[in-house]
Amino acid sequence: MTIISDEVKKRRRNSREPSPYLFILPALLIVGFFTLYPFFYAISMSLVKYIIYEPQSIGTFVGLRNYEGIIGSTYFIEAFINTLIFTAISVTIIVGVALALALILNQRLRGTNIVKAVMLIPWAIPPAAAGLIWRFMFQSFGWINKIFVDLGIWGEPYYFLSAPRSIQVIFAVVAQMWQQLPFCILLILAVLQLIPNDIIDSSELDGATGLLRLRHVTLPYIKSALAVVAAFQAILALTTYDMVYTFAGGTYGLISYYAFAEMFQWGNFGHGAALSVILAITTLLVILIILKIIPPEKLYKYSFTSE
Repeated sequence: MTIISDEVKKRRRNSREPSPYLFILPALLIVGFFTLYPFFYAISMSLVKYIIYEPQSIGTFVGLRNYEGIIGSTYFIEAFINTLIFTAISVTIIVGVALALALILNQRLRGTNIVKAVMLIPWAIPPAAAGLIWRFMFQSFGWINKIFVDLGIWGEPYYFLSAPRSIQVIFAVVAQMWQQLPFCILLILAVLQLIPNDIIDSSELDGATGLLRLRHVTLPYIKSALAVVAAFQAILALTTYDMVYTFAGGTYGLISYYAFAEMFQWGNFGHGAALSVILAITTLLVILIILKIIPPEKLYKYSFTSE
């Protein structure tokens, strides 16, 4: 009899308690409104004809013709390759440099805290402003040319922004790295400080120093953090627009630039939406590849094994 009454009381108490889903409902609504709704709206727009100077045909269902027009355009292949090149170079350089600087800052040298505070300044600058800053620095009258000319390293100013696009991408990666490096360094540094000191001491007693300790002790501990940084930077590089646009003036064509141009310069919102969907699918594939390499449970738990 007591057991039955306790069960009844428990059911009544649970029925009066709010469902846990109610607590996450506001977050789900916000994510749905600002993420899912624009994505599905872009998909629906990519399937109709939406040219602002042809108002009589706006909303006409055309199926996959917008995608056919985009893929068959004169700029798509080059823009897609440029986007992948920019992403691969920026992710590789940013992750590599961030790892090296995080290892240096992890040595707890004098003045490290000051460096950590100062290096957050570039991360706080908006990407469009960062692009303009580096555009002016790479100009023929910029301080980069001024320093090298005054030092006699080269005799006359070098026109960085008139270099071939294959060279300009390196300059754009420098601007991207300058802004994104602080976040990556702090994330990797936070994980480095989670490595137990006894393991480091044991590795030193076993003779593992320098590159040996980095390969067999440090990297197994931080490989999941590196995957998170690489995934985050890949998403930023694939979808970046403002920084590259203000830096190169739109001359270095990425897919994100042409999505903007199709909509707001050429007035074809159907083509712009199709480009946005293609870019979103590409970004999703990159994320899936990273999750395939390192399972999600390791990404969230920061696995401390060398498996």
